[in-house]
Amino acid sequence: MSNPTPPIDPSRLWQIHGKYYDLEPFLNEHPGGRRFLEQVRGMDCTEVFESTHVHDRMPKAMLKRFYVADNVDYVPMYSWKADGFYATLKRRVQEHLLATAQAEGHSKADARLGHHGTGVFIWRMYAIMAVWLALGVGAIGGGLWWCALPWGFFAFALGGYGHEAMHAGVYKSAWANRLLALVTLDLQGLSSFVFTAIHVPLHHVHCNVKDLDPDIEVHFPLVRERPEQRLYWFHRLQPIYAWILYFITLPVLWFNDIVTVTFGIWFGPYGRIRKPYLNEALLFAGFKVLSFSIFYALVFVLHPWPQALLIFVLMLGGGGFAVQATFALSHQNELAMNLAARKCPQAGDWGALQVQTTVDFQHGHWLPTTFLGGLGYQLEHHLFPTVSYSRLGEIAPIVKATCEEFGLPYFYYPTAAHALLAHARFLVRMSRPEPVAVSVA
Repeated sequence: MSNPTPPIDPSRLWQIHGKYYDLEPFLNEHPGGRRFLEQVRGMDCTEVFESTHVHDRMPKAMLKRFYVADNVDYVPMYSWKADGFYATLKRRVQEHLLATAQAEGHSKADARLGHHGTGVFIWRMYAIMAVWLALGVGAIGGGLWWCALPWGFFAFALGGYGHEAMHAGVYKSAWANRLLALVTLDLQGLSSFVFTAIHVPLHHVHCNVKDLDPDIEVHFPLVRERPEQRLYWFHRLQPIYAWILYFITLPVLWFNDIVTVTFGIWFGPYGRIRKPYLNEALLFAGFKVLSFSIFYALVFVLHPWPQALLIFVLMLGGGGFAVQATFALSHQNELAMNLAARKCPQAGDWGALQVQTTVDFQHGHWLPTTFLGGLGYQLEHHLFPTVSYSRLGEIAPIVKATCEEFGLPYFYYPTAAHALLAHARFLVRMSRPEPVAVSVA
């Protein structure tokens, strides 16, 4: 009598398009690093797999080695039709990136790696890092307010590289991207482990979707961002105090990272993560101690407390404001938050969700793009998160043209100032009862 097939434990497997895979033997071989796979274990990884592998022929072939079983009860959340919007757009972007890489001298074998950061883009990062370091020494070591004031903006620009490294987009090497994320995010007090776990499989997959995207649930009840959320009396004042809250973003995130790693919950039930394995836990603890020592304690040790407090507020307040305000430009406005009032000709298509809930702004010159962390190309980034933002300007016309072909919107503000004003208007609208939704075709 043959032995029965052992039961499948979905929590130990990876599910993609309704099939279970055991990627345990592949963890340390994964080109994007083990961390990405660990953080989506036990989940339906279809959207993460499709969007992070812009060149997907080899990954799809590789999966067959790790197949375990079908999920007979699988019901896909999003559509992946071969002639649908996202599949069509992905083929066009693949063709462009491969042709560009080959034109730049990459061999056919290496052409699929050509979507990472350009040489100029990376050297620009080193220059920003040098200025960031000099300003930090002048502010913390010298107590100079005029160094503390611009520090936050350089910290945010550097964090834009860290955000991209977290998505494996800057370097071709997984360890180089990991190191960069540690230096540009963890050293400044933001855990790249926590950020990846919340940002990649949750926010990026279910952008601005009620009860699924933790990024739009995190601010409530202090800030109301959806009409169906309860309106409290104090929301009348949110167009004023929301901007003040943005200044305390970095200290709040520094502390909440510890809560998240300890309890596995990020600001409530919508953001759940797996506990870090040993190496990541040690990195997490070490960088929390290091960032607190440098940015929260050292300045008060070196200078009188009034001077130290001013430096602290200018540095971390400015950096926090840049982080929160700039991310708000792409997702927290009437266009991006108006999904329920919109008829979509590509209903169910995952890519269609992204273009309906994300807004671009300030395309063009590298200088504002860099100091806005590359977030002006957020729409393209959501569709292809592993593509460096030094390349997103190339594919933006392809995305826009494909949106027009499929009858989808391509939301764009000509400048960051226009986007900031739209966010301010949105805060006002959400501070009032029964806001009128703007229907967008």
